[in-house]
Amino acid sequence: MIFREWGKRELLALALPFLSALLLGCNSESLGKIVSVHARAETTPVPHDDDAADDPAIWVNETSPNDSLILGTDKRGGLQIFDLYGNQIEYLDIGRINNVDLRANPHNESNTIVVASQRNPARLVVFLIEHEQGTVNFEVAHEVELPEPYGICATVHNGKYFAVLNDKNGTFHQYEITPTYDIKLVREWTTETQPEGCVVDDVAQKIYLGEEGVGIWWLSALPQDPPDMVSVARIGEHSLTADIEGLTLYHGASKTYLIASSQGNNSYAVFDTADHTYKGSFRVSASRKFDGTSDTDGIAATTLAVRGMEEGFMVLQDGENTKPKANQNFKVISWSDVRKKLDLD
Repeated sequence: MIFREWGKRELLALALPFLSALLLGCNSESLGKIVSVHARAETTPVPHDDDAADDPAIWVNETSPNDSLILGTDKRGGLQIFDLYGNQIEYLDIGRINNVDLRANPHNESNTIVVASQRNPARLVVFLIEHEQGTVNFEVAHEVELPEPYGICATVHNGKYFAVLNDKNGTFHQYEITPTYDIKLVREWTTETQPEGCVVDDVAQKIYLGEEGVGIWWLSALPQDPPDMVSVARIGEHSLTADIEGLTLYHGASKTYLIASSQGNNSYAVFDTADHTYKGSFRVSASRKFDGTSDTDGIAATTLAVRGMEEGFMVLQDGENTKPKANQNFKVISWSDVRKKLDLD
């Protein structure tokens, strides 16, 4: 554990849930609507024990949707590759991969660029998904000037691919990934406390980021714009309980929703990105077949219809895999279950 001096902002963030409960005569969960859904599937556990699974990403195979892939990080060893049934089909033993994201390669339509943060050594790792073969291959690892790379997210704009990498100390570096898979630092900024999860709305060109003990922010994703952060929600509001961990976007037909992992109360908060209004929260509770989720780090969402989940699905890291007892894994839930329970558009 790292001990350091706490600032006013951090102390306020810690105090907000307790002050809200005291003033309103209720706990923080009653400040928002929390419903329950069940997992529809789960992935093969990570090969390492203790706190190992962390962040998922979903690759949609446009020509053969049933051959799409789920990627999951094992921060004690590498990158897992799963089919849509959660079966591990490959494991890339490359080291401590923490977070992962992907976008189609704007320079080569035959592949998708996967970017990942590696904590030790401190690197930004690039993989390529070859579309025709449906394989994930290591391409290159770049050393970066961040002591311990942590969260990462990707975006494409005007024919350029960008990766946003952060460090536990609050530093963000935005890199352009060149056509030769080199990296070029194009912008940097900082948060006052530890961040991790981030996701980019490519259409709106907004980066959403989580400052674990403070809340959720957004800022322009364009490298030429000043990195001015605007608050979306804070710890103590909308049933958000520290830590804010994974962030993802669900791009529906008429609405785009931001979903955030509220690790402190094992829930997931949903916001309408049009005006950042809070729509409610959900939990993944145990069913007869699967356990629920707890202590979730990373999450990912897609509109890809599979296995009766016609509106798409979400993949969520599970901090305690108990049915049966095993190493951590990722759970899969149906978006339509969430939509119906929260009465979303």
